[in-house]
Amino acid sequence: MEAWYAATLERDSIGEINVPAMSLIQGFITGNALTRVVQLGHYYGYSTLLVGFWLRAMNQGGKLVTIDIDPVATGFTNEWVERAGLQDFVEIRLCDSAGPQAIPESTAVFGGRMPELIVLDSSHQYDHTLRELDLWVPAMEQHTLMLLHDTSTYAREWDAAGKGGVQAALDKWAPGRKDVELLNLNRRVGEPGTSGEIVYKDGCGLGILQRR
Repeated sequence: MEAWYAATLERDSIGEINVPAMSLIQGFITGNALTRVVQLGHYYGYSTLLVGFWLRAMNQGGKLVTIDIDPVATGFTNEWVERAGLQDFVEIRLCDSAGPQAIPESTAVFGGRMPELIVLDSSHQYDHTLRELDLWVPAMEQHTLMLLHDTSTYAREWDAAGKGGVQAALDKWAPGRKDVELLNLNRRVGEPGTSGEIVYKDGCGLGILQRR
């Protein structure tokens, strides 16, 4: 990982998910012995490598399928997965995480099953996130989980179109639904008048969605 940091710094391609979010993801995967994990958006591979290391250490036959639309970032990630010797634990797919091939590409790796955990950290764009939710959530098995990064008010600025990003997409998509439970950690970080030290140390926010 130190070598990965040096390489991404040299390329000016820093953009990894932060430590509090990765710690929570590690708890879900290793604490519950999850073996079917899908990642929507891997960028240059920080979280992909860490999840691969965890699955290898668990030695339970687990697999991560990670999807991204950026061919340059995907090529770089693939190179580092091979360098880390994680080919048996990580499957990389170059496609749109909201496109029609995303689910078939993933479930084929799991023998036709849907993942137990989906980590959504892709475009951060309102319209794209809505399409991801519409595609993936109805196909999720009962009790399985989706974690959505960048769900706070502060993180709305990552939406290049100015539509409010992941938070606004959830606000549009979730009300009235009877098929999911949803908790948005640190949702209000970035709103005027908010103060106090946050306990979950990720001001970007994290949505925890469970299929009923």
